[in-house]
Amino acid sequence: MTALALGAGLSAGSSRPASASSAQPAGGGKVLVAYYTRTGNTRVIARQISRALRADLFEIRTVDPYPEDYKQQVAVAEQQRESGFEPPLAATVPDIGSYQTVFLGFPIWGMTAPSVIRSFLSKRDLTGKTLVPFITHGGYGLGQSLKVLADHAPAARLIEGFSKQCDQERETLEEVTGWLGKIKMPG
Repeated sequence: MTALALGAGLSAGSSRPASASSAQPAGGGKVLVAYYTRTGNTRVIARQISRALRADLFEIRTVDPYPEDYKQQVAVAEQQRESGFEPPLAATVPDIGSYQTVFLGFPIWGMTAPSVIRSFLSKRDLTGKTLVPFITHGGYGLGQSLKVLADHAPAARLIEGFSKQCDQERETLEEVTGWLGKIKMPG
């Protein structure tokens, strides 16, 4: 597995410089695992795919990070979705043309792919490449995400991907807030 260079030449989640090697799965052709994550759920899946296929790994990041606060992040994501805004990315994949297959991972936001995924796809030519989605969601399913992929990578071969329901942050925050309102704190 190789983590591709991000920003100042650091690999995702590491402080050591990244290198570029040719990931060759059993079927031949170089493989890239690109992903966007907010809470880390999608990263876990991305790393597993990358290890299993000996594929290059690239974390998609925006120049301006989304807010840490969940409700603020939801508001920003909704505004971006409604306006069609595609946030600028902090880094690009070097030589995307050398990859035959791109695994693309992301969470569902507002019943669709986040705007950052539209940014990633609209700035890349995936003509003739195989695009394999892996998607995390909070229980509402894939929504319009596959249409976003088809619309933004029309010349790619989109194949059936993987989806997994992961913890729903909003529900967890509401439960913790409710619990905190019930406990008696000294003082």
